[in-house]
Amino acid sequence: MKSITHIKINVSGLNSILFVFLVLFSLFSAAGQLFPKGIYMNTNEIKQKKPSNNAFLKLEKRTLGEIKMSGGNDYRLTSLDKSISRKEIKKNILAYSSGDTLYINCFKYKAQQWYSPVLNNGRVLLFLGGISQDENLFNYQIQETETSMFWSKLGGAIGSGIQAAKLAQLRFPYLLDTTNNKIIYLNDFGLEELLSEHNLELLKLYREEKSQNRDSINELILKYVYKLNNL
Repeated sequence: MKSITHIKINVSGLNSILFVFLVLFSLFSAAGQLFPKGIYMNTNEIKQKKPSNNAFLKLEKRTLGEIKMSGGNDYRLTSLDKSISRKEIKKNILAYSSGDTLYINCFKYKAQQWYSPVLNNGRVLLFLGGISQDENLFNYQIQETETSMFWSKLGGAIGSGIQAAKLAQLRFPYLLDTTNNKIIYLNDFGLEELLSEHNLELLKLYREEKSQNRDSINELILKYVYKLNNL
């Protein structure tokens, strides 16, 4: 997989926390494990690195204008020979590999439509997706974003009449747990939940480090995602 520094991501909608995520994963992520080119329909195929369909799909970077107008994530896929329907691409495919980068279908996990590149892979897949379409998580992300640097840069808080174009640009960190097809919103709580299910020793170490230095919590969260993926 490509290093994060080689993947084009719309940065205008990233808050200060996600900027830290991007910088740190450009340092943490090595070449990574490549996924053979093709279509992946489930997490078992991803774990085994065996796409069920080797069809070629055209990968297009969506413009900021398109995202502001209709929402969704940063990459669109199309079948040039029409062998794969638009509906299949938008709703049923789980992931597509271009041969050097794996792209997750965010629609499958209620993180808006279209695709987003995987930034780190292993037991869990890290990606940045749109704001959640799950009501409870949506409300939480809105509250979280109101306190970030993002809204001060774009001019105005969410609570005073949010504009759809601003909302469409938001990106949040998610983890896809390939062992159970579960999506996790990546923050302190999400990481603890993940580690409690997979590695209690890492959870213990994480809590110890967190108690010693709360100032670098975002860096610490990424450090332990990286550790889990490299076990």
